[in-house]
Amino acid sequence: MDDIFYELLNYIESRPVINTHSHHKEDSFFKEFNLDTLLENSYVDWCGVPLEKTPQGRTNYLNKVKFNSYFVWLQKSLQALHNSDEPLSADNWDTFSSKIENAHKDENYHMNILRQKCRYSKILLDAYWQPGNDNGHPDTFSPVFRINMFLFGYSPYVKDHNGNNPLSIYNNNKVIQDIDEYISFMKEIIMRKKQEGCVALKSALAYDRDLNFTETTKQKAQRALSCNLDTRTNEDIKAFQDYVFFKICEIAAELDLPFQCHTGMGQLKGTNAMLMHEVIEKNPDTKFILFHCSYPWLDDVNGLLHLHRNVYPDLCWLPIISTSAAQRMLYELIEVGTSDKVCWGCDTWTSEESYGALLAVMYVLADVLGSKVKAGYFSLNDARIVADNILYNNAANLYKLSPLCRQ
Repeated sequence: MDDIFYELLNYIESRPVINTHSHHKEDSFFKEFNLDTLLENSYVDWCGVPLEKTPQGRTNYLNKVKFNSYFVWLQKSLQALHNSDEPLSADNWDTFSSKIENAHKDENYHMNILRQKCRYSKILLDAYWQPGNDNGHPDTFSPVFRINMFLFGYSPYVKDHNGNNPLSIYNNNKVIQDIDEYISFMKEIIMRKKQEGCVALKSALAYDRDLNFTETTKQKAQRALSCNLDTRTNEDIKAFQDYVFFKICEIAAELDLPFQCHTGMGQLKGTNAMLMHEVIEKNPDTKFILFHCSYPWLDDVNGLLHLHRNVYPDLCWLPIISTSAAQRMLYELIEVGTSDKVCWGCDTWTSEESYGALLAVMYVLADVLGSKVKAGYFSLNDARIVADNILYNNAANLYKLSPLCRQ
């Protein structure tokens, strides 16, 4: 790393951040919180490596995960938060765990990390366990409203992958048999959520189905409501879901609510962002925020960004999935898009992992922007502007949150 890298990193570390995507847990979750709890509720757990609570088991665990990007940035977070240069090992495991547990005896500790260490002026919270919730901290969290459940409202007996069904939550399990009535029911709920403070809609449907949403007719959508369980076909369900999704896009545009869409990963098959081309093209007034930049299909987002003015890439999660993929993506986003489009969010459940995600994106920004400066693509001051835009200004504008961040 050279002088330009560190100059940019020092600058970025002094600036406020708007975090566009988080699943931060409620206060009660952080009681009796230790290293094992943290790892089990982090993306490191997604590596699928069993965590055995013996010295040899911990050594085996670390030997398998320690080079994974999720672990690397979480470890850097713990080292910074607890003033240690030592990497995590079986020998110091209990020491780290005790430090974490003791710190969390202060019930405000997890929020102080977010507000002070991470410098978040606002966090957009996707509380999928209670859609539209702000965790009791409206000063820090602006809620978004997850809409997956509405694609499963053809029956009170089916649920999205989070276990939610709109008929159960909002209609006392009463069936709605008319598609127009159902859309009105859905719109009223979304309008209410906006009035309660939700600043965006969120789709995580990549965990429920593919992203190939195609325009269909009201008559085809009606069949899923008219048929019983024995006669309702997969084609009926898809028509209903596609119709509802298009209607959600229309409602988002009408209410001026940006629409955050998980792209890539999820169930993997059928989740690349290019599958959303039709719905993006046919809803030009809807602001589509493409989360995770469709990793591993990054080129999909660059193509959609180049063609459609209503596409907004969000780097959330990407720097800790693969730091090098985030670097590559940022290089191309700078060149393909405009400076008002790209945002970032941590996409984590805990403060420790959120700080690790912030460390990762700051590294990516300093490295990529520094390389652009050295190559003569833009000036050092331009690099600072780009960093402020990605970490603050673009989100402030897009979600109408705060005054712009000036140098």
